[in-house]
Amino acid sequence: MPATMNVNDLPPAMLKQLGIRKQKGQGFTKESVRSWSLKTLALLAELSQDQRRRVLEHALKVNRF
Repeated sequence: MPATMNVNDLPPAMLKQLGIRKQKGQGFTKESVRSWSLKTLALLAELSQDQRRRVLEHALKVNRF
């Protein structure tokens, strides 16, 4: 049986030379982002457009810290 090498064992410089990228985890997919976006906006459905803008701007400000 021939010896095999795991891509995760290679140093980053070697991966770059070979043009290989490590696979990213499947934690937060595009579909998850879409789903959570809709759930979040549903909470704001009763607000006016200006109120939604203010709430979302404040949420972004809080998220920076």
